[in-house]
Amino acid sequence: MVANFTREELACKHCGLMEIPQASIDRLQRVRDRYGKPMKLSSGYRCPAHNAAVSGTGTTGPHTKGAFDVTVSGPEAFLLLTIALQEGFTGIGVSQKGPHEKRFIHLDDLVDEPGQPRPTIWSY
Repeated sequence: MVANFTREELACKHCGLMEIPQASIDRLQRVRDRYGKPMKLSSGYRCPAHNAAVSGTGTTGPHTKGAFDVTVSGPEAFLLLTIALQEGFTGIGVSQKGPHEKRFIHLDDLVDEPGQPRPTIWSY
């Protein structure tokens, strides 16, 4: 795959399928290179069935096309967010409430489509 991420951490936790475009994985690796420290992924690719089970975006949400949730909080979340924007991620979700170990930043580089405006940022 790439230097700092294994297929297992990028793949669907439900079925093991991994259909993230290589360009998205390469973009994530560039963020990691600039961030300079490990990035724990809490979610990568999700097959349509798994995404429908865990997300309100149903069978076609961003994680079915290539998205990443990175466990991070506080000043580190701000740094990661800044780098991700500079590297061209177009979908940014921010979850920074609750226990620090549950906080994350969602990253995707999807294109603007009906029902999927990009660039955009949202909070959970």
